[in-house]
Amino acid sequence: MAKTLAARHGVTVLEVGNLLQAEIRRQTPLGEQIKPYKMAGELVPSELVKDVLSRELDRADRKCVFFDGFPRAHAQVDILNELLGQHHLQLCGILILDLDAQTAFERIAGRRVCLNCGAIYNVFTQPSKNDGVCDKCGGKLIQREDDRDETVQQRFKTYERETVPVIEFLKKKFPEVIWEEQATSPSDELAERIWRRLNEKSSKAPS
Repeated sequence: MAKTLAARHGVTVLEVGNLLQAEIRRQTPLGEQIKPYKMAGELVPSELVKDVLSRELDRADRKCVFFDGFPRAHAQVDILNELLGQHHLQLCGILILDLDAQTAFERIAGRRVCLNCGAIYNVFTQPSKNDGVCDKCGGKLIQREDDRDETVQQRFKTYERETVPVIEFLKKKFPEVIWEEQATSPSDELAERIWRRLNEKSSKAPS
């Protein structure tokens, strides 16, 4: 969904999970610190997330930035506020996508990523034409280690413990810019509805 918005409307998307995974894949010093948490299905420490996001914001076109998968813990809310201030950004919308647990499990555990171009497939809903081979570039498709069944189950537990309280906090703190959408809606319809609502929320965002 974030990539659809980026392609259609020129939004800068910071996909936090993919950014963290890229650090691991490149075996950077930061990636070595991140890897144990991702492998265990636990949240990456907030300061490490901040370092990755701050660096990406320095390079990004900051006219409209979509943080995908952030904040996920109370400490990350504070970091979001710091990043907004440091990079002169205004919070204009908070989107929560609602999804049942089984569908969420299939989307995560079924995900396959191309090692070469980064294209994403799903063995349940959007498989490649040839098993394990990217349709776009012929690269090898892999399952990320943090997408394996047992890790996904741990991620669900972490979500309930860490992220659900954040959602409740954000609903109370920013009622004027937060809204929820059903993630099972047709993707094109959902993307356009999100864009319309985002523009509506932008006009009402606090200064």
